[in-house]
Amino acid sequence: MNSFKSPSPALTTLVAALAATLALTACSPRSFGPAAEEPADTSQTGIINGDPIRERGTQAARSVVLIEMVNRHNQVLAFCTGTLIAPQTVLSAGHCFDDSIKGMTGFNIVFTNNYEIFGRKMLVRETTRRGLAYKHHPKFNSTKLYDHDIAIATFDGGIPEGYSAVSIDTDTKGNYSGRSVYVYGFGRSKDYTGKPNEDLFAYLGQLHRGVMQIDSQFNRYGDRYWLNSKVPVFICQGDSGGPQFSHENGVLKVIGVNSAVYGKRLPNGQVSCAGIAQATKVAPFAPWIKTTRTQLLQATTEFSGTFSEH
Repeated sequence: MNSFKSPSPALTTLVAALAATLALTACSPRSFGPAAEEPADTSQTGIINGDPIRERGTQAARSVVLIEMVNRHNQVLAFCTGTLIAPQTVLSAGHCFDDSIKGMTGFNIVFTNNYEIFGRKMLVRETTRRGLAYKHHPKFNSTKLYDHDIAIATFDGGIPEGYSAVSIDTDTKGNYSGRSVYVYGFGRSKDYTGKPNEDLFAYLGQLHRGVMQIDSQFNRYGDRYWLNSKVPVFICQGDSGGPQFSHENGVLKVIGVNSAVYGKRLPNGQVSCAGIAQATKVAPFAPWIKTTRTQLLQATTEFSGTFSEH
């Protein structure tokens, strides 16, 4: 989708006010540092106040994957969450494939419930597929507020048993204001404390599902929407790119992609995840997603990184 209605001055002022009073942060962990100590309770890693996914028992759960960004030695630099939307195709957030990830030359799609990052060792490696190519929307982050934050990635090989693709929303006239959505991600389950020397990579890697609520103004902007922060379920680092599902009248579809959070700046410089979550709409981008998928599958040599099979 190449054009959206410009927001009114009042709405622009609203977003500016949010940016002025709260810090905006993307929901993807970056630049894994030295090995972190494993937290005492790893069963609580994932979306804050969400439920851990141990088995892929629903159609929605069977579509969620992890995307790891790697360097030329296949060492993990960062990771995000993604959604299977077709054979060899994953939907995620644009900032997950941002050029600011230094040293990134490739990516992998990981099919797992529990992704262990401690010491850069993935203790549970069920199935991995080599990434082929990716593309984020050409207007991604044009306002520096994570607008148009959407991307498509393709991978080599088939979808493993127990996983399956889901449908995306194509209804550009849909109004999901006040609607509950099912949200998935491999991100933190506990908010940052703000304490010095905090372990920034604790409580990451277990797939979780939470129920969140879209705020009362879904159509405030053409490309994104916000979640009601009064519902005590939050997305955090690692949940970026994960799906937000609507399931009404027996119809399941991805209507949004986890993008960013407006939260308070904590004393150690981190941004609290207990704030206003931002998601990218899917329906306005449906034609772009279809066209881009075809282009990527036809030209997988666009991605110049080197890869190694697991």
